Amino acid sequence: MNNIQKYFAGREQFIELLEAVGIRTLEQFASADPSTVLPELHQAKRMLKLQTEIPSAPVFREWVNQALSSPTAPEPELLPIHEGDGLPLATPVDPPITDSLENRRERGRSHTDGPPKHLSAKARLQEEHSYQPAKHVHTHKEPKTYLRKKGIKHMTSFRTWMGAVIVLLLFICILFSISVTTLVLLNGERGWPLISLCFGPWILALVLYLSLALPRKCSVCRAHVFSFKKYTRNKAAHHIPLFGYVFATALHIFLFRWFRCPACGSSQQLGKPRTEPHRH
Repeated sequence: MNNIQKYFAGREQFIELLEAVGIRTLEQFASADPSTVLPELHQAKRMLKLQTEIPSAPVFREWVNQALSSPTAPEPELLPIHEGDGLPLATPVDPPITDSLENRRERGRSHTDGPPKHLSAKARLQEEHSYQPAKHVHTHKEPKTYLRKKGIKHMTSFRTWMGAVIVLLLFICILFSISVTTLVLLNGERGWPLISLCFGPWILALVLYLSLALPRKCSVCRAHVFSFKKYTRNKAAHHIPLFGYVFATALHIFLFRWFRCPACGSSQQLGKPRTEPHRH
């Protein structure tokens, strides 16, 4: 049996309180300071919800003094304690009280009422500025519109704009060739002049597309802007159902002079077609 268990025989809950505050041996109890241990015992009793009685400060001091000389802790009524001897009764430490809503309102009213009157003029001025709320700054937000250019400046603005025009021309020629070919087949006419009329504009637009429009690249990721190649498109890329990404990007460039890259999604703006500076 442990010495402290033998010393406090019959007081198991008191031993549990001592272990809760870090006293596990009789030597530690003999060197304990009642002024610091007693408040901790009351706090541990409240937290563990035990029913044991904690002795007064004089009785606790006598137990500490006789810890190494007496086999068991004497009963409180058998101890010769004189009036005024020892320490006053230890008062338990109250747990922190949760701040109520009324207390917060009182503090808020005291803050809004201004600084205390007993402060000096300089201190009151500092107090007023310290509690002064920050002023709300109204920022002017530009309306969201496609007419406003946004993004970084594209390196080849004029060539990209011309590529967009050629892409639109290519789509127009494809629709023209399909419609004319359909009318010719329905009428049953044949001949090279009709074939050249149907496919001539489309072939010319295709040559212009391969030579001028297809080489145009993004200034950020260097991906081809007007490429029909199947690759992972960005979610922010321009897209029109049934027409795809290339036609939507070209139409956006032609109308608004800016676009989002189909590959990386970065916004890039174009200057006016005839005011682009010469590249050296």
